Amino acid sequence: MSVAIAYAEEALEDRKHRAFCTWVRKAARRFIADLKRSQRKKPPFVFSADQANRACAFMECLPHVEGTWATETIKLHPAHVFFIVQLFGFRSVGNGTRRYTEGLLATARKNAKSTIAAGILLYCFCFENENGAQVISAATTGSQARIVFNVAKRMVEKEPEMQAEFDLEAMVSQINRYEIGGIFKPINSKASTQDGLNPSHTSLDEIHAHKTRDLLEVLNSAGGARASPLKLYTTTEGYESPGPWAELRGFAHNILNGVVEADHFLALYYAVDEDDDDFDESTWIKANPLMTVNPYILQEIRKAAVAAQQMPGSLSEFRIKRLNRRASAATSWTNLTKWRRCGGGFTLEEMEGHPCTAGFDGASNTDMAAWRLLWKIQETFYTWGRFWVPAEAVAQRTERKSVNYAGWIQSGLVTQCSGATNDYNAIAADMLTDIRRFQPKIIAYDPWNSAQLVNDLIDEGVDAATPEDMHGLMQFIQGPRSYTPAMKLCEAAYLNGNLKHGGNPVLTWHMANVVPSFDSNMNVKPNKARSPDKIDGACALFMAFGGFAMDVEETGDRAGFFAAPVMA
Repeated sequence: MSVAIAYAEEALEDRKHRAFCTWVRKAARRFIADLKRSQRKKPPFVFSADQANRACAFMECLPHVEGTWATETIKLHPAHVFFIVQLFGFRSVGNGTRRYTEGLLATARKNAKSTIAAGILLYCFCFENENGAQVISAATTGSQARIVFNVAKRMVEKEPEMQAEFDLEAMVSQINRYEIGGIFKPINSKASTQDGLNPSHTSLDEIHAHKTRDLLEVLNSAGGARASPLKLYTTTEGYESPGPWAELRGFAHNILNGVVEADHFLALYYAVDEDDDDFDESTWIKANPLMTVNPYILQEIRKAAVAAQQMPGSLSEFRIKRLNRRASAATSWTNLTKWRRCGGGFTLEEMEGHPCTAGFDGASNTDMAAWRLLWKIQETFYTWGRFWVPAEAVAQRTERKSVNYAGWIQSGLVTQCSGATNDYNAIAADMLTDIRRFQPKIIAYDPWNSAQLVNDLIDEGVDAATPEDMHGLMQFIQGPRSYTPAMKLCEAAYLNGNLKHGGNPVLTWHMANVVPSFDSNMNVKPNKARSPDKIDGACALFMAFGGFAMDVEETGDRAGFFAAPVMA
């Protein structure tokens, strides 16, 4: 425990990011804050130094099974101690099970991820005494799945005392623990063949390589009957794919940014920072914490760097595998620190009678839809809005534990629609209530999936814009020409402290997910394809800002922003 605390404090003291990247420093800040939370009078969880120390002690009794080392058994690096202490030290109030049921450890290659994963699974197998435990090493291919399994298997084979103490037998494709009827085995991504699984502890190695969610969904649906389950994700960055990695990485980053609160998920992500030079050796330790104890890592990175500089085709591989950089340069558009400073509250009664615009984004009728009102009083903008989500999306998000839809619904921040799709009749009724109360000058909307809703509003007497009178309902053209002035006005407002959004966590989540796309003239729009999750609330806000941007646009070319509604 003392090693973990010292490591966190060292990271926090590294304000110039010389040895610790942004994400590790945020993980350290979260750890220290959670230790304080665990000491409250009515804590959400507690911390057991004994449990944390015992897990580390066990792993330092495990033998090395690859390479030549100064000691016969593993000596944990402080970076690994930092992860293990948190994973096993924080416990649930009452039953004392692990607080964390999911954990992500992401580093550049050759930083002992497989060894640590094998040690964690063996500790759970031997000490958590789950009746009929099924410990699974999973990956896209059988050979990849066997990497973690084979490390664990050789550790067991080299330790007769561990075999006797825990009644273990290592076989070709399975480790048995007869005392509890438990098994430890590898499986690959042929998800259709995995029916009947009831995993207690799972390692998903190189999660970036999963091209689909199939195996993850099978493991999620099969693991509901365990008192203290664990899903451990270990990975190096990879090329972008439609698999679960982009969502998982985005979720972890949102946790570390404080955008999403997820007490079940532990995230530790080592990478060089975005503004670091790829070939500055002093930054490589941020992605390779074991460089301090393994000189071979530095030698291999140097060789790879020479190849990357001489052969452009090797650069992407160098950046991804050696620096743990993302394949694309996609980064969030929003400065979350300054965004949060604009969280001041206000009442809707205060907004009545002041000029306002509105935006609606309902591009996906199977997930969240968003409606935002935007007022301007002197030089300050104020925004408030609504969110809707279908019940089926809530169930899916709850099962995946990716975003707290259920909590937002319970607190009144999101309205749940019954069924698999959003109820646009109910959405139109809510919007109509706000339109009649606040009389927005411009009501901008994304035309995708909105035709019937727009017609319903027009039938209820809401004005439709015309080319001669650009007021009322208007299509917001979904391109950089319209988004650029809207996003620039929004950016200037929140960076200068001239925006109040009430600290809405749903809107903050959407803003954190915005990834920009620039054209050759540096015009900008949100890139929904590259954004890690939902951005509908942000788009609705940008569209509302577009209404104000249209009035101040010097060119007066309003058609560049909007078009009149198209009647169905």
